Amino acid sequence: MTLWKSLSASFVSALRHPRVWLLQFFGNVAIFLLFIWWLNFPDAYWWQLLFTLLVALLLVVSVLALHGGTLNYYWDISEDKNAGLLNALNRALKPTHLLAFAIWAFVLHFLFHLISHLDAYQYAFPGYLRSEFPAWLRRLISEKAMDNCYATFVGFLHWVVLPGLLLPLGLLCADKGFRGIIMFRVWWRTVRNWAYWIVLILAAIIGVYCVGKIMGWLLDPRTATLGGEKTWLSFRMFFAYLLALFSWLWVCSMLGRARPHPEPPAESQKAVA
Repeated sequence: MTLWKSLSASFVSALRHPRVWLLQFFGNVAIFLLFIWWLNFPDAYWWQLLFTLLVALLLVVSVLALHGGTLNYYWDISEDKNAGLLNALNRALKPTHLLAFAIWAFVLHFLFHLISHLDAYQYAFPGYLRSEFPAWLRRLISEKAMDNCYATFVGFLHWVVLPGLLLPLGLLCADKGFRGIIMFRVWWRTVRNWAYWIVLILAAIIGVYCVGKIMGWLLDPRTATLGGEKTWLSFRMFFAYLLALFSWLWVCSMLGRARPHPEPPAESQKAVA
């Protein structure tokens, strides 16, 4: 499959499965509302504390099943166009798969947190690096340009490099359980796919950069009313949410296609069978 065909096929596949869109749209909203309710639930008595722990466990399982099942589904339909969503979710809900996927998610969160420490050097390191440039180069490159380059570099690590390296393992954990953690050959064949990295970059632009810009759109404070501000904020949040969902589903679709499929048996093996 050519690069362009792979990109276009993953793009179309991310849009043409309404059941996954509905599951992701309402599933994430339900999880978010449950999380807000959980934060405000009282914990003065032992039974309230026990209940909050059970709800916290439900939240974790819901997140893992929702996104692990989505990864499984896009992998399934890359092999069989008639694959069912329920089977993908059930596979993600297996205890060993949930635990393996949870460990993978913890490692992803930990590494994401480590990279976020680079934000502390947002202004110190670019300024120091620019001060070491020769005078003629400092005249060409401004401090703002250095700050923007550093911010772009950290964002690239956050939203492209780290997810790009770990998402194939996440799919393998959701699909195979603990066996997926050590399937390095399959992981390596996935991360060598150029189309996969192109989709990751485009999805990061859409789901991170564009969403941030949309949320920063403001009405003219001299003419805006309170009702207008509320309506505009609701529209921005809804539009940004759709863009974020699309970017995630596009990555899932491309990941399902980038993961190598099992090779068909040789003709001699078929004859023996």
